[in-house]
Order: sequence, then structure tokens, then C-alpha cells
Amino acid sequence: MSQMHNTAFYKDALDAQQNSCPTMEELEPNYIDSLHIIFFEQIFEEIDNLIDQVRMARAYPQFMPQILKFWQRRLHLIIGPNTPFLGLLDIEDYVFFMEHMADSFTDLHVHDGVGSFSEFYDYITHLCDINITKFPKVDTCILAGNPNTVVDEDIRDLTVMLPNLKRLMTCMNLSGIYMRGFKKLEELVFNSLYHSVPLDSRWMQDICLTMTNLRVLDITDQFDSCVRLTDIKLPNLEVLKINLSTVECMLSEVLQLPKLQKLSVRFDDSRQLNADQETIFQQIVVAKSERITRIALNNEVVQLPARWQQSLLMELPKLRRVICENWSHNDFFLDRQHMPCHQMEALSFSGWEIVRETQLMELVAECVNLEHLALNSYHSNWEKLTKLVNIRNQERNPRPLQVFSDMMWGNFTPEEYYHWQSNKYVQVTCDSSEYEYQEDGFEFDFE
Repeated sequence: MSQMHNTAFYKDALDAQQNSCPTMEELEPNYIDSLHIIFFEQIFEEIDNLIDQVRMARAYPQFMPQILKFWQRRLHLIIGPNTPFLGLLDIEDYVFFMEHMADSFTDLHVHDGVGSFSEFYDYITHLCDINITKFPKVDTCILAGNPNTVVDEDIRDLTVMLPNLKRLMTCMNLSGIYMRGFKKLEELVFNSLYHSVPLDSRWMQDICLTMTNLRVLDITDQFDSCVRLTDIKLPNLEVLKINLSTVECMLSEVLQLPKLQKLSVRFDDSRQLNADQETIFQQIVVAKSERITRIALNNEVVQLPARWQQSLLMELPKLRRVICENWSHNDFFLDRQHMPCHQMEALSFSGWEIVRETQLMELVAECVNLEHLALNSYHSNWEKLTKLVNIRNQERNPRPLQVFSDMMWGNFTPEEYYHWQSNKYVQVTCDSSEYEYQEDGFEFDFE
């Protein structure tokens, strides 16, 4: 009986001894190793040459986790013929770098004069020993430069190389034939800058009917668009930028897109600017009057008649932003009689030479929720800013009014710059993003 008790005692003691032994995770940190890592990081950060960095990484593989964090933090995670690591002369260094960094790249950039995309693609795919044919995290691709740099066959290769691509921006000489190979594409920008861009209506129509993931589509041609579309079915499309000759035959379908938030229309260069563009503009206003939050147009292109002053703004209950440049009529309708002042958040007068100080101040006083105001050269001075301060000072807890002017910054002294940068009521800004729009046409934003 005692032997049995003794057996149980020893078993319990042995179990207790095993449980008391700490695991590797429970051991106290190795301070010597930590110091080694700290010293190595400090030395590595002092090395500016990427070639030397790679060779040091090859010599000290035990520090690769720290090196990868350094590269991911310091390097632009862009791959392409113009990226600096292609300057590595030793192919072994290049292979080592790509082995460890292929999963980190997020962008592919191909620029003119740096190397053919097809040559770059071949260079990557021929490194068969590490099988770098895909970059799993690259979801953005920018193709820029001479239109002959990239051709349709390169896009076909790109669909194999970057199957997860979500954003593609290009001004290249492409027809669009292989675009359907991108199954996850959400943004497609064909902002054509050349006369010879042969965007094919067949492939563009195919894109408009089948690429259901698209949220942004820009197929504007800076000259005359040869693309003619008759239908569009993109249930997730939020932004559409397009030429008038392309969109006019399917405008009703465009206006029925369920998630459309921005429509930007550009006029073709050879288009006769007569009554037809007013009809298109009016059709959009009528169809979307309950959802329009922003109107931006160049009146030299979209020549709206003066009779619109009584109806254009008053019939838009959600309108909050108006950017209307180069107004040529003597009748100034952006005043407190024709503007839904209480809801306005952004106004631009930068192209309105006819607006007088009295009109401007009265309108700003009525627009109590105004956040952004663009001024022309006539109003861009300290005196006008001071008057705007006096107006905003009378409001209860107003947010600072951001005032934009192309010429103010060049005329300010450092003291004036500091004063208007930190003013409680009116702050001059050089950020023009609030006023950017399709200058050769018009834009609508929808709720």
C-alpha cells in the first residue's frame, strides 16, 4: 500500500517538475540579441546605397525581419522599369531582393524613356527559380509617356502579371481589347492625350456592360472622341468622366445608374457650341434636380443663357457647391436673391470679373454655412479679407472660411502669410482641390 502511495507521490512530483519548466516564450528576453538588433538597425539605416543594403542583408539573414520592415517603411512600394532596385548590377542581388519584397509592392509604374514594358515583363518572368510572375498586393498600375510605349499585347501580359489589379490609369495608345482580363478592376482611367488613341467602341461598350466592379470610369479624350456607346450597365459606378459625343446617345441610361455620384462631361474640340449642349445640361438638371449637390462649369464652353438665372439654382434643393467660371453675361445671378444661401458650402468667383464688392459681401453674409470661397484678382487683397473677417465675426461659433486665390500667396509677406494662415475667421489657402473641375465642359455631383 505504501508503495502505491509512493508511486503516486513521485508521479505528482514529476508532473509538477515538468509543468514548472518555462517555455521558450516564457523565458526572459535575450538582451544580448536585442542589443545586436538595435546596433544592426542603426548601422543599416546609415547605408544609403540600395546595392550595399541588399548585400548586407544577404550577409546577415538573421536580421531579415528588421531589414524588411526598414525597406517597407523607407522605400516607395512601387515596381516598374524606373524603380531604383533595377539598378542592381548583380542578378543575384536582384533575385534576393525580389524574393523577399515581391509580396510588399502595391503599385506598378511604367514611364516613357525608361524601358519597354514588355522587356521588363520578360525580365521578371524569366527569373524562374523564384517564380516571380505575380505581385499579389499590386492593385494600382500607372502607364504614362509616349503613346507608342505600351500596346494592347502589353495589357494582355499585364492581366497575367497582375490578376488582382483594381486601378489602371493610362494615356497610352490602346484599344481596350484585353481589359476584360482584369476581373477585379474598380477604376479605369483612359484619359487620352493624343490624337491617335484608337479607343475602340466595341471594347468600350463591352466594358460598360460587363465590368460590374467598376466604381470609376474615365474615357475622356482631349480632342475628338471616336467612341460611340449606346448602353451602360455598371451597378457600382460612382464616377463617370466622358466626352459629350460618347455619352449623349445613352444619357438616360447614365442618369439611371444607381450609385452615380459624379458626372463629368467634356466637349469635343470640333463640336459646335450651340443649343445642343444646353439641352444636355438641362436634361441632367431636370432628371437629377432632387440629388444635385454641386455644379461646376466653364461658361465659355457651356454658354447658358441669362434666363437661367431665375430657375437654375432655386429648383435644386440639395445644391451646396457652385463653381461657375468665365461668366460672360452682364446679369449676375449668383446673389442672395437667386441662391439657396442657407445651405451653400462652396462658391467660386475666381473667374467672375463683373461681381462687385457689395454683391460679394451680401452673399457671404447670407451664406452662414459657407466653408470655401474662391476669389478673383479684383478681390484678392487684405482689405477684402478684413471685411470678410468682420462678416464672419458676427456669426455664432463659425468655422474658419477657407479663401482661395491664385495671386495672394505671391503678394503676401511672411508676416501676412502667418496672419491669414491662423486667423480664427478667415484663412487663406493655396489648396485649389475644392474648385477643380472639367474646364472644357461641366460637372455634376449627386447625393
